[in-house]
Amino acid sequence: MLLVVFVGIAVLLVPVFRGRLLRLAELRLRGTPLLAVALGIQLGVLTIAPGPRSAAREAAYVASYVLAIAFLAMNRRVPGLWLVTVGGAMNLLAIVANGGVMPAAAHALTRADLPLEAPRFYTNSVLVDDPKLMFLGDIFAVPASWPLSNVFSAGDVCIALGAAVAIHRAAGSRLIPSGTGQFVGLLRERSYLRLWAAQGISNLGDWVYALTVAATLSERVGGPELATTLSLLLVAQVAPAAAFGLLFAGPLVDRRSRRGLMISADVARALAVASLLVPDEPTLAHFVAVAVILGLFGAAFQPSLMASIPNVAPEGRVVAANAMVGATYHLAVMVGPALGAFLVSTLGPRTVFGLNGLSFALSAGLIAGVRLPRPDRSAGPEASPVRDLVEGMRHVAATPLARAVLVVTGLVMLGAATKAPLEPLYVRDVLVPGAGFDERARVLGLVTTAWGLGMLLGSAAAPALARRWHRERLFPASIAVVGTAILVVSRTRDFQTVLLAWLFAGAANSVGNVSYESLLQERTPDGLRGRVFAASEAVLDGAYLAGAFAAGFLGAWLGAPGAFVVSGTLLLAAAALARLTIPMPGSPRPVPAAAAPGAPAPEPSAALPEEA
Repeated sequence: MLLVVFVGIAVLLVPVFRGRLLRLAELRLRGTPLLAVALGIQLGVLTIAPGPRSAAREAAYVASYVLAIAFLAMNRRVPGLWLVTVGGAMNLLAIVANGGVMPAAAHALTRADLPLEAPRFYTNSVLVDDPKLMFLGDIFAVPASWPLSNVFSAGDVCIALGAAVAIHRAAGSRLIPSGTGQFVGLLRERSYLRLWAAQGISNLGDWVYALTVAATLSERVGGPELATTLSLLLVAQVAPAAAFGLLFAGPLVDRRSRRGLMISADVARALAVASLLVPDEPTLAHFVAVAVILGLFGAAFQPSLMASIPNVAPEGRVVAANAMVGATYHLAVMVGPALGAFLVSTLGPRTVFGLNGLSFALSAGLIAGVRLPRPDRSAGPEASPVRDLVEGMRHVAATPLARAVLVVTGLVMLGAATKAPLEPLYVRDVLVPGAGFDERARVLGLVTTAWGLGMLLGSAAAPALARRWHRERLFPASIAVVGTAILVVSRTRDFQTVLLAWLFAGAANSVGNVSYESLLQERTPDGLRGRVFAASEAVLDGAYLAGAFAAGFLGAWLGAPGAFVVSGTLLLAAAALARLTIPMPGSPRPVPAAAAPGAPAPEPSAALPEEA
C-alpha cells in the first residue's frame, strides 16, 4: 500500500511540473501479462486467500518477484525501470536467503507499531531469528504516528524512486531532469568499458583483501593490539602513497604511457599480494611491506585512471563516466567485506590472497586493450621530473578552480576522516548502549549500508543533476547536505533518523565526488591532468591520516557525538569555502599556467595520437 500511495503521488505531481498525463497512455510496454500474473500471485497469497506459512506460499511469492523482474528486463529501455529492477532484485535476494520471507528489523517493526511475534498468517515481512542479508531487509519504517505506517527496505526505496522517474520522464515532466541515456552511450565505448571493468575488479579485490588481512591478524592478536596493528598497516599504505603521489606520480602520469603505468602498477600489486602465498604464515613485517607496495603503486594507478577517463569517454559524458566508476567503487565497498568474510570462512586466507592477486592480473589484461593518446613529450629536452613537478604546482596555484577544489576536498576529507573511525563508538554508546557484540555489529552494518546505498543512488542521479544544475553549484551544495546530515546524527539517538540521514548523506557524497572530478578533468589540459590528480590524491591521503589521528583525540575528549559535531562543522565550512572560491559559471576562465599569454590553446585530448 505504501508503494501504491507513493506512485499515486508521483502521478498527481505530473501536471504540477508541466507534464502530460496523456503521454503515459502512449507508453508501450512489453510482457504486461507477466506483471499482471505477478501482482495477482501477491494479492492471492497475501490478501485474497491468506493462510499459514507454507513452502507453497513461499515459492509462489518468490515466483511473483521472478515474473516481475522478467517484465522489467523486457522494458529496460524505459527510463527509470532499471532502478526498479535493481530494487526488485535486492528484495528477491533477501527473500530467497531467508526462506521465502523478507526479514524485518526489530527496531523498524517497533517504530511502525507492528507486532514482533510470528504472525498467524503468511506475510511477506517478519522478524527472523537468524536473518541473512539483513541490510537488504525491511530496516526502515514509517512511524506509527504517521498515516500508512509500515516497514520498508532499501530495495523498496529503489523501486519507488525508479517508478517516479519512469512516470515523470514518460510524461515529459520537469521534475526529473533527463540524463539523455548517458550511461547507455558509454556501454558502446570499448576502451571505457575495459577501463571501468578493470578498476571495478581490482576495487572488489582490494576490499576482499582488506577483510582477509584483518581476519588473519585477528587470529594472532586481539584487543588494543589488533587496533594498533591495523592502524600500522593503514599508515604504511597511505603515508608513502601521499608522498610518492605528490612528488613523483604526477610527472610520470603526464610524461609516460598512462596505459603502461596502470598495467605496471597492477602487475606489481599482483606480485606483492602473491608473495603472501610463499610462507606458510606471513609475518607482520611481510604484511607491512605489501601495504607499502600497494600504496606506492596505487598512487600511480589512481591518477592515471582519473586522467584517462576524458580520453575514453565520449564528449559530454565525462560526468556519467565518473558516476559509473564511482558506483562500482561504492558497490565494492559494500560487497567486498561480506564477500571476503564468506571466502575466508570457506576457502581460507591463502586462497583469497591468490584471488586478489588474480584480480590485479585481470585488471592489467583488460587495460592492455585500452586505446589512449600518446603521452605529451613536446616540452623539449629541458623537461625534467623536477621541472614537471614545479610546472604542475604552478598550474594548481595559478588556477582558481584547481586550487579551490584541492583545498576544499582536503578540508572535506579531514572532516570525514574525523567521523568514520568513531562510527563503531557511536553505535556502541548512543544507538545500542549495553548491547552485545553481535547486535552492535549488525547495527553498524546497517548504518554503513545506508550510506553505501545512498552513494549508489547518488551516482545514478549525478548525470541528470549535472544537466539541470552547474557542477560548480552542485559541489558545495552536496558538501552542505553531508555536513548537515552529520550534525543531525550527532544530536539524535533514533536509529531510523540515522539511517535516513546517512542515506541522504551518501547520495550527496557521491554527487559531490562526481562533480569535482569531472570539473578537474574537463578544465585541466591533458598534459597537466596527471599532475593535478596526483596532487589531489596526495591531499586526500594526507587529510585522511590527519583526520584519523584527530578522531582518536576527539573521541576520547568529546565522545562520538561531540566529534560528529566537529566533523559536520568542518564540512559546512568547506561548503561555504567552495561557494566563495570556486569560479561560478559565467566567470572569466583563467589561462592555464602552462600556456604563455597569446599561445594557442592546448588541443583536445581526442586529437592526440593514440598509443599503439
